[in-house]
Amino acid sequence: MRNRNHFFVLLIFILIMPTIQAQIGIRVGADLSTFYFSESVDLDTKHKFGLGGGIYYKHMVNNNFSIQPELNFIQMGTKFEENDEEGSISLHYLQLPILAKYDFGNMEAINIFVQGGPYVGYGIGKVELEYCFDGECDVEEINYDSSGEEAPKPLDFGLQLGLGVNINKKISIDARYILGLQNLNAEDEGSIKNRAIFVSVGYTF
Repeated sequence: MRNRNHFFVLLIFILIMPTIQAQIGIRVGADLSTFYFSESVDLDTKHKFGLGGGIYYKHMVNNNFSIQPELNFIQMGTKFEENDEEGSISLHYLQLPILAKYDFGNMEAINIFVQGGPYVGYGIGKVELEYCFDGECDVEEINYDSSGEEAPKPLDFGLQLGLGVNINKKISIDARYILGLQNLNAEDEGSIKNRAIFVSVGYTF
């Protein structure tokens, strides 16, 4: 409960931030995600396709440097193979990255930028588990769990690092690597962490 309270306090803070010196924008994109396992977890995984999008504030510190808090929805998870069975795990997050962004070159023309910073995410909805055997698939929905049972923990945090291109003052293309640092495994043995590449298009109003 304490983690959930901290998450929503941060969410409210970002939503009520002063926007006098900030540029507001939206972004939409897609990601390829998977899990990173410790050696004690034996599972053959593949990348899973997901969608994402959200809103952001771009607070200009100077002509080239900005701080960019965001509120994003993103689908993550992994595909896996185990013996003769295939399946997937689908997770849905609200993520709050706070990125430091530096733009190179002439801001009136096409230019590139780099960015990076921490994020915190919280699982929403249900965890979707799909199992397929001999062409037949079953889907099960379970709750996120913090108590040490089967389902992943709802809280996630880590780093986002990326680069992109500003097409003009309004349109940008962004690619970032999501490095999860939180162990999602609610059981005692082994660790499971999120990994993803997220590519999106942003529009600043």
